[in-house]
Amino acid sequence: MSLIKYVERLKRMDDLIKRKATGTPDRFAEKLHISKSMLMINLNELKELGALIKYDLDERTYYYDGGCRLEFRFVLPGSEMNKIRGGSDDYFRTNPSIPITLECWG
Repeated sequence: MSLIKYVERLKRMDDLIKRKATGTPDRFAEKLHISKSMLMINLNELKELGALIKYDLDERTYYYDGGCRLEFRFVLPGSEMNKIRGGSDDYFRTNPSIPITLECWG
């Protein structure tokens, strides 16, 4: 999977969790076009970043226990900007470190 697709998936997960619109784990995985086991891996990754994610059995949705803000920052030194070509994510395939921050409060 490309880095861009991974970032887009995490952003989509974050959006659905914020809106309390995930549905059951099976439905959440369907919405993301991934397996339930991959969903659990990705949820654990968000939790490792500090996300306080819980599941509401009555509402059948995941939610943040408190607020969270997920940010992706593409920060490159000036000399590295020359390596990026329009319409290509080749640079990010060879330089996959992108700071991902998750700020949560309860």
